[in-house]
Amino acid sequence: MNGAVGVVQMISNISDAAWLVNNATAGPYMAVVNTALFLDVIDLFMFMPNNVAGILVYQNGTARPKTFSQESTCPNEVSSDPVSQCPSSSGMSWNMGGTGLLRRNIPFPIFYLPQTRIEEIDKINNCFQRYNLDRANQNGKPLCSIQLKSRIVSLFRCFCLNTMHAHYPERYNLDRAYQNGRPLCSIQLKSFMFAAVNSEVCLRRSTTSALLTPTKVCDPLGDQNVYFSLFPRGKEILKNKPITLVTARIDTASLFDGLAPGAASSVVGMVTLLMSAVTLTKMMPVSDSHLYDSNVVWNLFNGETFDYIGSQRVAYEMKFGSWPSFAPLDSSDVKLHIELGQIGGSLNLYSENTSWPLYAYAADSYTPVTEFLNEMLMNAKQFNMTLLPVFTKNLPPSSLHSFRRILKNETENGELPEVLLVDYKDTFTNSYYESVFDDADNIGFVYRNISVGPDGQFVPTSDLLANGTMREWDVQVKISRLATALALTMYQRVAGKPYAADIAASAHLADEMLYCFLRSQACRLLLAADYATSAVEVPTASAPPLYVGVAALSNTPAIFAGHLLVLLAGTQLSLNKTACDSLDKPGFSYYWLRGWNHTGVCMQTTMNFTQAVSPAFLLQDYDMSSGMYSTWTESVWAAMWARVFVSGGGGGARVAACAGAAATLAAALLTYWLSKHADVLFKQPADSIVNDAASGRKNKFRRAARIGRVQRTALLKRANLKRY
Repeated sequence: MNGAVGVVQMISNISDAAWLVNNATAGPYMAVVNTALFLDVIDLFMFMPNNVAGILVYQNGTARPKTFSQESTCPNEVSSDPVSQCPSSSGMSWNMGGTGLLRRNIPFPIFYLPQTRIEEIDKINNCFQRYNLDRANQNGKPLCSIQLKSRIVSLFRCFCLNTMHAHYPERYNLDRAYQNGRPLCSIQLKSFMFAAVNSEVCLRRSTTSALLTPTKVCDPLGDQNVYFSLFPRGKEILKNKPITLVTARIDTASLFDGLAPGAASSVVGMVTLLMSAVTLTKMMPVSDSHLYDSNVVWNLFNGETFDYIGSQRVAYEMKFGSWPSFAPLDSSDVKLHIELGQIGGSLNLYSENTSWPLYAYAADSYTPVTEFLNEMLMNAKQFNMTLLPVFTKNLPPSSLHSFRRILKNETENGELPEVLLVDYKDTFTNSYYESVFDDADNIGFVYRNISVGPDGQFVPTSDLLANGTMREWDVQVKISRLATALALTMYQRVAGKPYAADIAASAHLADEMLYCFLRSQACRLLLAADYATSAVEVPTASAPPLYVGVAALSNTPAIFAGHLLVLLAGTQLSLNKTACDSLDKPGFSYYWLRGWNHTGVCMQTTMNFTQAVSPAFLLQDYDMSSGMYSTWTESVWAAMWARVFVSGGGGGARVAACAGAAATLAAALLTYWLSKHADVLFKQPADSIVNDAASGRKNKFRRAARIGRVQRTALLKRANLKRY
């Protein structure tokens, strides 16, 4: 409960780590490791954890590691299609650099400091050099402490107990053999988790009560999926058209809380889907829905990192014809499922090349699959993109595995054909999959900060290229062209003919979306798409973490994505808030958003949210060990914090102990001596005082009696004199 405490040890090479676990004498130790060395030493620390109290990881500002992924080599292995050839035991892997730390039991806390807090590492290093290395400065020096307190890692507060020495000495002696029994720079990390054992046990404990008060120790993972259809659908609409389902993922993960950027793994695919949906609504307005006999449904899954939570829920409900609840459909309504998988890993590899090679995975060459591939290839060629089909049942990690397991009959007999678009063939091109380094720099994104028109007008890509604002190989341009190619292909599937006009996705819009999801939530796009309220709340100027979170709370990424679809692809109505809230037309939802001028605007849309919670938490008496559905839960924890301080060397404690023992012995001897010689030191005991008092009263009475006799004698003498 009080956290882990350890002596600071700066790890600059593997030999430092080996010394810590094998030869250190003043442990346990708190290893301070940079990200370039972290993967080289973590296995050693986990194999021999007895002398390791915790790890503080800090970002190396000079160079990134070649690979940095805490996901397994076969992501979501237990929830993959049984015919998949990527169990870790087979030797094949999609994520070559995966360490699997996200799936392992780590016996000590690990905290992280980003590059923006590197000055705090300098303070720790100075403290380490002063007390833990330089023997000449280990005894009798003023103690300088640093305190760090936050949910995970935030702000150091440095204070000195004595400022006589204002500088830290340089490192002269690397003498670690004499650390024991000396004042040493130490760190305390607190990250207590209440959950224990596994999801089944912690959920059972959460439902029990102690003194009639429920004690929650964990929550199921989950959030919301985002649903959007090209044309309205609903229970009240008589003819629901067959659909093409286009999906992507929202979430990602990281070993460190609050730091899950997911640029290549999820953001590029999500932004591509959003832009393609917006572009298609401009090509085919909702008012023209009566002209077409098919529809397109766009869906963003949440919780895919943890055994495909969002897609499992959709496939499960689709199996019973209950997804989504406001417009149910079953698997027979879906004529083709297209998944935008991990497509951002190769963007940085082709950062100065106009090409962007993509791969289309499919289990079988069914007619809808081949038709889509032919149409998509034709549309991609005009943008200098290649699309290579790969027909195999060994599909990469994606939501397709959920449908192939839960809707096994439909997918295997061709009733639900599926295609997966990725940017790799055999292994991930993203070396930072599910890590803190899967950020904007990983895809080569540079924000252009182009002004948006008063009514949400974005500069066309052709104009940006013509005036030199952007180049052919910029990330924004490539994403906008892929979104355009996908929108053109969807148009051809719905209309039955190629698109003849010039509507296309804007690289300007891609620039704004990438900035919102990778740089700052306080962006103009999300401010315009936010709910219109009387109190204007500006989001924090940081990227929203894409970790799915717990089902009890709604996280911002899904809300952001849904509201962007409302703002950019919905229909604006000239109504006030009261009239807007009263609308209830079948197949539509209504939102009162802030709008581009921040005065409020009524938007009509087909966008809606659905639950992204595993079916395992819906079924009564579900067998948690079956592995059929995701059973991930998140522990409840107390506030996390850390502090750096100089621990006592033990000399003062030993002196205090000896002084206390000596004082106790002296007091005992003095008490014994006083007791033995009390009759000499105190000649008149306490009871003699009472006797003296009593004897004093008797003497007083005797004196009074004598006085009385003398007085009577005198009176008798006077009487005799008178008689004579």
